[in-house]
Amino acid sequence: MLSPTPAVRAAILGLILVTVIAVAGAGLHIVSAERAAEAGRVAQLGTRAQVTAAVVAGLDARATARRVSTLATEGADLHVYDAESRLVASTDAAQARSADWVLTLPLATDGSALVGATPMLMAGAPIQGGGQVIATAAAPEGMAQGVVLETLAATASLWGLLVGVLVVMAWYTGPRTAHQLTLLGERIAQGDADGKALIRHAQVWLGPLADAFQPVTRRFQALGKQSEDVKAHIAALYQINPHYVLLCSQDGEIIEANPAFYATTGLPFQAVRGGRIESLRETFPIEPLMELAGRSLREGSAITGLEYALIDRDDQTRPVEVSLRGFELDGRKMVLFQATDQAHQKQLERRVAAFTDTLDLMVDQRVHQLSAGQQTLNRLLDTAGIVIASFDAGGATSRWSGGAQALTGRPITQVGHFAAVTSALGLTAGERTAFTQWFWSPTTDPFVGQHGVVGSDGVSRVRQIVWQRVDADMGGRSDLRSLVGVEVPSFLNLPELSGDGQAGKEPVRS
Repeated sequence: MLSPTPAVRAAILGLILVTVIAVAGAGLHIVSAERAAEAGRVAQLGTRAQVTAAVVAGLDARATARRVSTLATEGADLHVYDAESRLVASTDAAQARSADWVLTLPLATDGSALVGATPMLMAGAPIQGGGQVIATAAAPEGMAQGVVLETLAATASLWGLLVGVLVVMAWYTGPRTAHQLTLLGERIAQGDADGKALIRHAQVWLGPLADAFQPVTRRFQALGKQSEDVKAHIAALYQINPHYVLLCSQDGEIIEANPAFYATTGLPFQAVRGGRIESLRETFPIEPLMELAGRSLREGSAITGLEYALIDRDDQTRPVEVSLRGFELDGRKMVLFQATDQAHQKQLERRVAAFTDTLDLMVDQRVHQLSAGQQTLNRLLDTAGIVIASFDAGGATSRWSGGAQALTGRPITQVGHFAAVTSALGLTAGERTAFTQWFWSPTTDPFVGQHGVVGSDGVSRVRQIVWQRVDADMGGRSDLRSLVGVEVPSFLNLPELSGDGQAGKEPVRS
């Protein structure tokens, strides 16, 4: 079936026009043939009329009738009229009576007239000496069958020839040209040949029509260059990527892997490229990840952070973190895997953990050493009889050394406040007041106190102690203010060392 190309549509219009012209020509030819046949018949009638007029010239009526009867022929009638237009003789009396042929003849057009309902052909000739002979015949009802058939045959032959020419031209300029253009387009679309050369070759058969593919050729060349650039870019990314990259179809075919993957696994590219994912079961089993690949394609997002393992060329298990992304390429469902080596990171984590444990051990040992040193210092201070007591801003006791407990004979639970401490130190009422004022005053001078205490042997005796107050170097501490007391021999009279000058005024007890 012819395709509706412009050439085919033009051929269809031409076919319709040729058919109309053929039908009209055949009709005109038949009409012309009919008129020619009538004119020939009229000429024959005219010849008969002239012959008859020559024969009956000078004859009387009776003789004329006899002569006319001998001249009668089939298909034609003769009518003889005298000079007064009276009928003298006729070969058909009934027809002679049907019309006044002398009056009808001038009205006939091209020798044809309608008499009653019958078309008649007629021709006349004058008789020498006066009168007229009129020959009549019925007009033929139609053309002869042979003439019509010849006309139709000739018309049909010419119509068929023209239609054949139109069909061949329509096929050559329509479907054949369209087929040639399609082949040219497919050849250019393959991209493996020079498009301009193909167009030049096609111009031999297609002419200027082949130039319609010039913009397509230029566009294909630009797209081909762009595709090559993209391929080079992707190849560069594959080559310099330090991670292990694997491209597969989701039906299990391995498309490509990057050099890092080949270098780590030790697999030859002939065994990977174009193979099946089942061949990687001993190295990098990705079959369990295909379900996640389908999910990534459906959701249109990457899936990352999958802890996995890869067997390297030395049969060592390397921990990796897998990321994957599903996508479509040329109508195929694909998935791109990227495995990030975690061996170095795991090694660093183990080193950091080991260093942390070592550091904790070192800190514990140092704290133990400092605690031991603090305890040793406390023992030395207690052995030396150094009295140390600390108080917070409200006067609550926060520290009570062994020397203080030995001096007063009371534990820290019994001296919870500074007031209780002054009571336990064995001071007189005046000394307690002076001691309290000195402790809470801003003075930096020491205080000398005489303390009556009971020794471990139960004997009461007076101990002379020089006190020094030490303030904390920052606020908010529980030992905001501390007392440090050092015992001096009681025979030493040190009244000038009292912080407020009051202690020396008290009588010394023996």
